[in-house]
Amino acid sequence: MNTVLHYAIALILYPGGFFALLAGWLWCWFSEQVGARWRGTRGTRLMQPVQDCFKLLRKTTNLPIGAEAGVRLVLFVNAVATLLVLVLLPLPGNLAADSLTTSGDLLAVLFLLLLPTLTPIFLGNLLASPYGRIEASRAVRRVGVTTALLLLGILAIVAQRGSLSLNLLTIQQTHPSVASILVDALAGLIFLLCLPALLPVASWGPSRGEPLLVAGIATDLTGADLALLHLGAALQPIAAGSLLAGLFILPFVPGGLPQIIVYLATLLLGSVFVGLVSRAKAGYSFAR
Repeated sequence: MNTVLHYAIALILYPGGFFALLAGWLWCWFSEQVGARWRGTRGTRLMQPVQDCFKLLRKTTNLPIGAEAGVRLVLFVNAVATLLVLVLLPLPGNLAADSLTTSGDLLAVLFLLLLPTLTPIFLGNLLASPYGRIEASRAVRRVGVTTALLLLGILAIVAQRGSLSLNLLTIQQTHPSVASILVDALAGLIFLLCLPALLPVASWGPSRGEPLLVAGIATDLTGADLALLHLGAALQPIAAGSLLAGLFILPFVPGGLPQIIVYLATLLLGSVFVGLVSRAKAGYSFAR
């Protein structure tokens, strides 16, 4: 019973559920603020993503006949995969990850983390739109390069620490050698550079600060379907930033409050980095 309760808390409250939604909302807002300052434009209001979400939920959906089930399945998996990543990661205070029954395999978590990057490919082939197919063809190369780089960095850590279990990989490194620190730093840098490519192409339109309509998978979605796509886009950076912190940074930080502070600081710095390096690809207007 305790195991079920631990998983419920992890999925509904922390590190998934409420915490992931709140952190994803703040991540999107803050990264857009950083990007807006960098471009010399005005950033969005704090409540804008939430208001846009409720606005979308009031709109009707319009999908091609025969594609409804496939599209909604892809959108659902896009959002749920990130929650499962957070539940499996041994983050500070994650009760589910402390359970003996947790099967936190690193490659499984990496697979779940990469699933949302495949969303443009799936949707581009499901939606009867040339714009979606163009975006899908572009995404294939991006996903391939990102996967190769992530495997390079993560397998280096696996070879160094000798395990694929997240519980063993995230054990505190009390007396690390210089070589292990260098390998960890290099692998963490590779993961950080891949972070913008891990995030879905969907972005909150008004947050981009540009009145442009960019063709892609988002142009064929409306209403609750588009809201679900953006929900996955908000959760994905929290899952990616959490894996970055849990695998490459927190093992070198003393347990307790210092780990919590460093974990939150990693998410904050990750949002700054993404805001600086991400190009505005989707200045999408919700007024439709």
